[in-house]
Amino acid sequence: MPQNDSDLKAQLLACEKALKVETSRRLSAEVTLHETRQRFRRALNALPVIIYATDQDGSLIFYNHEFERVSGYAADDLQDAPGLLDLLLREDEGLCRVNDVTCRKWKIETKDGREKVVAWSEESSTVPLSGWRSWKIGLDITELETVREKVKILQGLLPICASCKKIRDAKGIWTPLETYIAEQSEADFTHGICPACLAMLYPEIDPEP
Repeated sequence: MPQNDSDLKAQLLACEKALKVETSRRLSAEVTLHETRQRFRRALNALPVIIYATDQDGSLIFYNHEFERVSGYAADDLQDAPGLLDLLLREDEGLCRVNDVTCRKWKIETKDGREKVVAWSEESSTVPLSGWRSWKIGLDITELETVREKVKILQGLLPICASCKKIRDAKGIWTPLETYIAEQSEADFTHGICPACLAMLYPEIDPEP
């Protein structure tokens, strides 16, 4: 009987020791996991693209510094801001391609009322993250869209007078070619006379120096 008590005590001590080892291992794993999550968040905050995540209720639970910079909303503004995503995703502009990735283009309204265009990529299905029902990566393409619009203006067919070379604009107004191009682009004009016109208008002038 004393031997059995001794064996039981030894088993209890062994179990207690194993429990302490397992508890220590779990605590170490939790600390490592917490540090990894913190590094992950710091990395997301430092990225030059917009990142935000929502929970099961659709509430905003994560956003990075680029999100704040582009939207104009600081951390304090985002604590209790119902309907904020309705402002940030104000108008669906359809699909677009950014670096061979299919994105969805949205017009957003910033805190100061400005309009910006952001290309969003939904990453939740390809990279699911615990606690994040939905998370997106966004790229501010406002300046790119502005440049594209300027380029589009001088594309396509332009109605031009066969005689005076004036351009008819979208309002039906006929405008001199130089004026039209100057108004619709960043180009400017400097005038000269080509050799053919010089010979026709001023035949007495020798074009050769």
